[in-house]
Amino acid sequence: MKQTKKALLTLIILILVSTFCSCGFKAEQQPSNAPSQGSNTQSLENQSADSQNLEFQNSETQNPETLTPEIQSNYSVFDSRGVEVFFERTPERIISLMPSNTEILYALNCGSSIVAVSDYCNYPEDTNNKQKLSTGEVLNVEAIIALDAQAVILGNMSAMEDQINQLERAGVKVVVTEANSLLQTYEVIEMIGNTMGRKAEAQLLIKDMKNGFEGIRKQANQKDPIKIFVEVSPLEYGLWSCGKNTFIHELIEIVGAKNIFENIEGWSAVSEEEVLTQSPDIIITTASSLTGIEDPVGQIKSRENWGNIQAVKNNKVAMIDADMATRPGPRLLDAAKELINIME
Repeated sequence: MKQTKKALLTLIILILVSTFCSCGFKAEQQPSNAPSQGSNTQSLENQSADSQNLEFQNSETQNPETLTPEIQSNYSVFDSRGVEVFFERTPERIISLMPSNTEILYALNCGSSIVAVSDYCNYPEDTNNKQKLSTGEVLNVEAIIALDAQAVILGNMSAMEDQINQLERAGVKVVVTEANSLLQTYEVIEMIGNTMGRKAEAQLLIKDMKNGFEGIRKQANQKDPIKIFVEVSPLEYGLWSCGKNTFIHELIEIVGAKNIFENIEGWSAVSEEEVLTQSPDIIITTASSLTGIEDPVGQIKSRENWGNIQAVKNNKVAMIDADMATRPGPRLLDAAKELINIME
């Protein structure tokens, strides 16, 4: 029974990790006429430089709801595959099959255009009013086609290649996104804004995020960085944490702290001995309710041998919303602010 329970939770952990990261998709060779990531990056970096003098708490940006969407016709967008997707007009009915893309669409005031979302889309609350669709291997191509959507915006893990081909052969425009860093997140926001005739809104959103992160960096200039341990799964089933090329690690760096597992790649199993040796100042858990632990924070504090860890001794063990901290979208800024609050 215990082995069955352990195997079940191991499967849950793998599901959680695969949900957290956007790995597994490699951009195809871009066509010669496709704009390189460097060109997009340059424009975003220039924009960041223009905002260096803006204060974090006094960032003034126009409300996207006050902007009028651009009416577009006969235009194209390069997606994260490097594929040029052609549009005769701005899509009015879209399907979003990745939670982060859904959050971006709502932030760009495109919620009313969404006719369906994935089962994992749970923010904002209005997603509860949308039809839910399964993704991955069980994605129902016929159901998507029946919804008469002009475009489907999905992540690299949302559909199989043959499913994408079926949709495209049926005349559905498919935009595939991938973001594994803040810079790529800005590029995806820009891509979705260009797709939906919301270029101005996308630039405002990117500017607001950059201003916010820059303000946090200025506030978090610490001589002795606070050491943080991020726990993804409970000790009982083997500790997992995150390292390089994860959004949580990037946020930890932005707030001026130090990830005790900064040398590992992605999401990985780690040892209890290393955590005890490092004695982090703060422990953050992203444990899901799927683990069956009702009080992850209390469970960490009560562990044998963990009482001498600085975070436990100083009551610096906290829960953070895993969706907010791992989805490449606007709420990454909220996650950084939450980390600042935990550190205070």
